[in-house]
Amino acid sequence: MLASLSLPQPTSSNPNAAGLTGRVVLGDARGSTAVDVDGVRLGRRGLVFRFPWALEVGRHAWVEVTLAGGKKIRPLVSVLGHTEHGVSARIIHLFPEHQRALESHLASPSGY
Repeated sequence: MLASLSLPQPTSSNPNAAGLTGRVVLGDARGSTAVDVDGVRLGRRGLVFRFPWALEVGRHAWVEVTLAGGKKIRPLVSVLGHTEHGVSARIIHLFPEHQRALESHLASPSGY
């Protein structure tokens, strides 16, 4: 299932090879916690991000990602597992304007 994310492989010609920055927001009955992350690898259906602790498979989180050019998107994701690159997650919801921004980012030379 992790392979279906179609995540890009960083290349020297890709200015975003080091990844994007973002913020992961986790919530429960006690409130929410926001954790800044870097090295976000973003694809059409999912993303991978480095996180300071393990997240259980199936956990939901909002991940605010700052795209090249400063535009921010905020997908709701479901954790699929953990890889050597970080937490792997599937996008389960993305607002229409954020979907357009993601598609534009992925189609641009500076995107993946």
